[in-house]
Amino acid sequence: MRPILLLSLLSVAAPLHAQQIHRCTGPDGTAVFTDRRCEDVGALARLPPATRLDGEAGLYRHGCPRRLSELVDALRSAIDAHDVNRLSSVYLWPSLSDQAANRVLTQLEAIAERPLVDIAPLYPEARGPLPPDAATAPPSSPRPWGLRLEQTLANNSTPSHTILTLRRQYNCFWVSF
Repeated sequence: MRPILLLSLLSVAAPLHAQQIHRCTGPDGTAVFTDRRCEDVGALARLPPATRLDGEAGLYRHGCPRRLSELVDALRSAIDAHDVNRLSSVYLWPSLSDQAANRVLTQLEAIAERPLVDIAPLYPEARGPLPPDAATAPPSSPRPWGLRLEQTLANNSTPSHTILTLRRQYNCFWVSF
């Protein structure tokens, strides 16, 4: 009798399993969490941030970030390590005066000290209806123009948002204010 009871309980519990949560980015750049595929809710798939152990800085990479994902990883690891020097290494510095550079460095120091919650890409706003010829062309995926750093202030409850503009120079990705 007991084996039958055990088997019947297992057959009821088998369909119950943890659902996978997908982390996506909506068309307006906001983070979307869903149990459906990102494409089903009109969003793009995003991977969760890589987890690192305390004190582990990750791989040092020579050169500059050539892909957007490399830039996001560099920003995330610099902020998580509270390292303003690494954060400043992905900032596009040319043509800044000494005074402007000091202001930027002060802003970067503030960013490096705040806890990071998320880095979200910012996409251009959707335009009106497409002309008839463009409607038949295959849709191209929009390219982000910036990154929004979601952080909290020192009290860990007040949100802080910083917009960084993406720049492409020397075949690398850079950020600026």
